[in-house]
Amino acid sequence: MQKLTNTSWAQLTGEGAAIVVSILLAFAIDAWWEERAVRIEEQQVLQGLRSEFLATRDVLTGHLSEHLHYINVFEEFLSTAGDGDADSDGAIVDATLNVLLNPPTSDVGNGTLEALLSSGRIEILSNKTLRAKLAAWEGVMDEVLDDQVLNVKSVFEIHIPYFVANNIPAGGTMHQWYDDWPLPRRQPSDDPELVKRVLGDESLRVMVEINYGYKRHLTEEFEIAIAEVDAILREIDSSIAHH
Repeated sequence: MQKLTNTSWAQLTGEGAAIVVSILLAFAIDAWWEERAVRIEEQQVLQGLRSEFLATRDVLTGHLSEHLHYINVFEEFLSTAGDGDADSDGAIVDATLNVLLNPPTSDVGNGTLEALLSSGRIEILSNKTLRAKLAAWEGVMDEVLDDQVLNVKSVFEIHIPYFVANNIPAGGTMHQWYDDWPLPRRQPSDDPELVKRVLGDESLRVMVEINYGYKRHLTEEFEIAIAEVDAILREIDSSIAHH
């Protein structure tokens, strides 16, 4: 058997080292390419989340504005005992009863976030603070939605039976929901005697007081949710800027 010379050993060692370096370089390139693909996907996810939470903010701020208006309506009703101005009293009664029959619910779509959580791909986000806030977001919205569900329940179990028992027309409210409402758009203010009766009804006053409290509480829940949306958007924008 031919002996390997020092030169042969050196050549074999060099070739072996070159093979090892080539393999390591190939692994490094694969890892770099995979990491690059992950970061591209992360940017796409971040942009999707940003669009969703901007839309969510619009929905929440719109409903917050509605509830602040409802609070003003209830305050006006509770502060009046009939001031002798039939037009003014009728407008207050119409507005109050319309609010009692109008339980808005917040329909916010978070498809990107839901897909991220259900697939377990939330780890693709390198921002740990953002991951934590996104994981906790459902709980934040649950506080809002739970209160809204209770509001809807009170409409069907308390408010509507009150309207029926006291022969209070609801055509005006229904017209607000459906522009093509074909039936008479009667409002309580069309009947001055009914306006006086409603303003003097202590049961209704208690009902409004309770709803006033609920509306104030729900307003606080909206403010908390909006503040959390703003915090999430700040983290998203920070993550986008750092890539």
